[in-house]
Amino acid sequence: MKRHFFILGLAAGLCLPVCAVNLPFPVGEELVYKITWNAVPVAQATAVTKREMYEGRRVIALQMTIRTFAFFDSFFIVDNFYESLIDPETFLPIRYVSKIREKSYRCHESTNFDYKTMTASYQHLISGKTKSYDIKPETRDLISFMYFMRSKHLKENTKTEYKVMTDEKIYDLFLTAFSLKAVSLPNYDKKILSIELNPEASFDGLFVRKGKATVWISRDFRHLMTH
Repeated sequence: MKRHFFILGLAAGLCLPVCAVNLPFPVGEELVYKITWNAVPVAQATAVTKREMYEGRRVIALQMTIRTFAFFDSFFIVDNFYESLIDPETFLPIRYVSKIREKSYRCHESTNFDYKTMTASYQHLISGKTKSYDIKPETRDLISFMYFMRSKHLKENTKTEYKVMTDEKIYDLFLTAFSLKAVSLPNYDKKILSIELNPEASFDGLFVRKGKATVWISRDFRHLMTH
């Protein structure tokens, strides 16, 4: 597994929404994905949503953890945490934090977004490095982007472009939507109708490696990754 690379696993355990809010996902939701390598389960990714307070304002916290199973720790331990705090009114990120431990590699960084000045402030919390750079009105970090996309009903055979922040830069990310497919999932009696997507970008990230990948998103109101 590579730094920042969220392997889009073969099996997914999807939890039903526990409460409804005026967002494209329920607050209090927990999604659990198995991560496989050559069909062998090697890790688990858990994504949760919750309400929190940040600097006196109400925010929605989008959190994801990726952890290898204990058996694989001696080969290649992965223990990563990602969090995006978003404004529930604008659905734009306020603060993004990643804390990464992959084998001997360590990284702990944060980015604050200011859409009034259209700037982002980056800080590496280990080395002390800081940086400011310009952002666009629709710029999002990877975590908030993935949740934002759950509000989109992508049409078949279309291609769309987005701005995504990662590694202290703003990148173009292209999503090509293809045809529909019925996907089988554990613990589900019926197959889930899903649309095939190919995300393409010039960076390594949670969502995609450099180049292309393939992912299927459910066609129901939840818009969850099914494969």
